[in-house]
Amino acid sequence: MLNLPRMMGLTTLDELYTLLPRSEVKNATTRAVEMLKVIVNFSGGKDSTVAVLKALERYPREKIILCYQDTGAEYVETLPHVKMMAGLFELPLVILKRYEDFWELTQRLHHFPTPQMRNCTLYLKARELNKWIRANRESLDSEIIIVSGIRGEESLHRSKLPEWGINETTLKDGSFIARTWNPGLHLKEKEVYDIIKSEGLPLHPCYEFSRRCNCWCCMFQPNHIVREYAEMHPDLYEKACLVEDEVKHKWKNEFGFNDLMTRNPVKFPVKA
Repeated sequence: MLNLPRMMGLTTLDELYTLLPRSEVKNATTRAVEMLKVIVNFSGGKDSTVAVLKALERYPREKIILCYQDTGAEYVETLPHVKMMAGLFELPLVILKRYEDFWELTQRLHHFPTPQMRNCTLYLKARELNKWIRANRESLDSEIIIVSGIRGEESLHRSKLPEWGINETTLKDGSFIARTWNPGLHLKEKEVYDIIKSEGLPLHPCYEFSRRCNCWCCMFQPNHIVREYAEMHPDLYEKACLVEDEVKHKWKNEFGFNDLMTRNPVKFPVKA
């Protein structure tokens, strides 16, 4: 019988195998796969698409679940794209949405996310996923792998992240282990596009005008990209401006949504 508390410090199956006699490795592999579920954080973007492909290379399809966290500030095209991709992959899709969306969270906290306080990721994604995992431990078996499309090329912080880690939903007694896996950590952007092209898979429509697939109003998105999308969806832009006026906190430090259209204001549709 495997010593689960001893396994808590392990990060890969290869490390587990070093604890076993060679004759038991094959049986351990089978048991390990039978005991786990694989949850892929799927945003619909290129990096998480490759994360799904990497998971399919390593684990049986029936063990994999796609999980999409809806912040309420996604591109209009994102949810339809996510659902379409889940269908193409023939994988089950779980959609998580907090009781308050991005805008309601901003109103409650009286400020937009900042590089130092990424409330959008913390409250609307990470905590929602962990809450769902805790609520579904019994049906998720004794071990899960949480797969993300994080790439080290995106930032200095991400470049220092490990490929494997332990998620906070892991129980100390070893009865439930949640590992994290970033299979694309060392991939370059071009490699990601090449992988998707080689598989004949479609890209999210946002890549027609943006290099990133995140919230349409992400603070890390260049202003001109956000402006372009705001011009296509003036209703979304109007809501952003109204929330900004209410909380008295600008979207990007000293630069606000209201500043985006200073030169050529967007004409909002007349409400009946």
